[in-house]
Amino acid sequence: MRIGLFSDTYTPDINGVVSSIVTLQKELEKHGHEVFVITNHKAFLTTQREGNVLRLPGLELKWLYGYKLTTPYHFSARDEIRKMNLDVIHVHTEFGVGMFGRIVAKYLNIPVVSTYHTMYEDYTHYINRFAIDEVELLSKKFVTTFSRMLSDNVHAVIAPSEKTKETLVKYGVKTPIYVIPTGLNLNQFDQNQIDKEKVLKLRDEYGLKEDDHAIIFVGRIAKEKSIELPIEGFRYISDPHVKLMIVGGGPQLDELKRLTEQYEISDKVIFTGPKPRTEIPYYYALADAFVSASLTETQGMTYIEALASDLPVFARPDDVLTDLVIEGDSGYLFETAQEFAQKVEAFLALTLEQRVALCLNARAKVKHYDGNMFYTKVMSVYYQAIEDFEDSYEVIKIKSADDTMRIYVINDKEDEPIKITISLDDYFTLKIQKHTLLDRNTVNELQHKEGLLHAHRLCIRKLSMRDYTTKEMRLYLKNQKLIDDKEIDQIINDLIQKGYLNDYQYMMNKIDKMQYSLQSKGKIIQSLVEKGIAHEDVANALAQYDEAEERVKAVKLAEKLKSTVKDKSLNMKRKVIAQKLVRQGFESNVAYHASEALNFEEEDDQSALQKAMKKAIRTNQRKYQGNELRNRVVRTCIQKGFKSSDVLSLIDEMEWQNEEMD
Repeated sequence: MRIGLFSDTYTPDINGVVSSIVTLQKELEKHGHEVFVITNHKAFLTTQREGNVLRLPGLELKWLYGYKLTTPYHFSARDEIRKMNLDVIHVHTEFGVGMFGRIVAKYLNIPVVSTYHTMYEDYTHYINRFAIDEVELLSKKFVTTFSRMLSDNVHAVIAPSEKTKETLVKYGVKTPIYVIPTGLNLNQFDQNQIDKEKVLKLRDEYGLKEDDHAIIFVGRIAKEKSIELPIEGFRYISDPHVKLMIVGGGPQLDELKRLTEQYEISDKVIFTGPKPRTEIPYYYALADAFVSASLTETQGMTYIEALASDLPVFARPDDVLTDLVIEGDSGYLFETAQEFAQKVEAFLALTLEQRVALCLNARAKVKHYDGNMFYTKVMSVYYQAIEDFEDSYEVIKIKSADDTMRIYVINDKEDEPIKITISLDDYFTLKIQKHTLLDRNTVNELQHKEGLLHAHRLCIRKLSMRDYTTKEMRLYLKNQKLIDDKEIDQIINDLIQKGYLNDYQYMMNKIDKMQYSLQSKGKIIQSLVEKGIAHEDVANALAQYDEAEERVKAVKLAEKLKSTVKDKSLNMKRKVIAQKLVRQGFESNVAYHASEALNFEEEDDQSALQKAMKKAIRTNQRKYQGNELRNRVVRTCIQKGFKSSDVLSLIDEMEWQNEEMD
């Protein structure tokens, strides 16, 4: 197979990405594959070819530890890459050369695999130099969007650890993600194969005496590595024979040197500066243990190198260290500088036998990082990406449909074209036009998104007719049974962000309307809570309406209710109206105050009693006569709130009148 490795960083640079690329390159070549490395170098215009290594012109960014950035397109290099006749392109960086690799792949119709080496959200401090919260928020949002966009434009993504995969999934990446820890040539760190004389010379060069112990850090000297934490820890280590050796270069080097002077521990900390990659195993060999306080690693190659060199590891707890650094077995975990110092002293206090056991355990942890296993797993991803790419679909027809696009795709395995409705965002992001080739994963993803798009459009159509709360819209989507709960959350969040759903605005509008229609606070709260608005939010919103307004509203509603209460005593009318107001959600004291405020002067109790009694007689006289009729009429009138003495007095008179009439 002919494979192109695209990266902004390559030898002679020293970092984890370079280690990964070099290991992969050697393993691929060892198994008979032809490997081409496309990278950059410090040059303004010239492209340089060294065997199978093509170096593009790049600009060195000294403030970013010498990172070299190139433009994302090179016409002459594109033609040079065409001649390589690549089967697959593997990009290892996201900018410059990485972008160029993606562009070339699309132009030459070659499948692309990418490895996500760097947790960019941990590097935003290089942009946000003044630690402005708003800038930090925007930077992390950009990282999320940018990482998702690039990862979804390749055919497979390799994550060096589960931690990295979880981050990409959190970003919303849909492309298949394969967890493959970077392999190492473990033999180069085998202490039995290390030149002991060279190690002794190194110790002598840095003034390390026979009874001195060295705790070593290897890597880039930069803020995200948190090197200041172990440096601070050495303030609490009293033994003058314990040294901290920091191997590497970077933008924070001078700052850390000043820090050691400030702590007055310059005699305890050794800065070696950057060293060639081939020399690193000897630095591990002169040390007693390794330390790193970084929490930004996607895998942590130096941890693996140190363990392979029989070094116990001191580190802060991190997901990438799961099964690598086990407390008291292959290393020690710490949170603070003081805890680091305490555990270093505890480690050095171990017997020789205990320390040997710790070193053996350390090496045992990295056996599965063998380079050959790394090669095998990466090759399986290459073959899968090529298979997915070859099973691609051709766009044969495109139609616009309202605010969407409808595309028709077909491949050799399909008898009829597949129709897919896609969003304008996807249409322009994928740069779809007639005869565009879409791989199987992309088609599957677009078909999946079609369901989301349909559900989203249903929501917009429903919201165009009237407002709904988040709860109501969520229930509506559930009832449609088009998408799962996670996708419903996705649509709901999108509707909220775009302003289609706004529970607060909905609540305030409803409160205004219900206040106007004389509904009580209790009724308003009940109504809005049923629609999914938090009780506390409604109560807080209603707090702006004072008690006087609630009483006025209750009186107005009581006036409307007056006509619904007839043939009752004055007291009973007030009581019934008060009860109705309470049922409407008014507090009892407000309800009774409103009923007491009603004016019933147009009719006194005597007239009302006469009407109630006549009605009771008409209702009962067909079934009852004599005393039975009299008793039922009396009971009915008393139940309506009239005084028994008034009822008895009037019924005697009415019975006399009835007898006269008979």
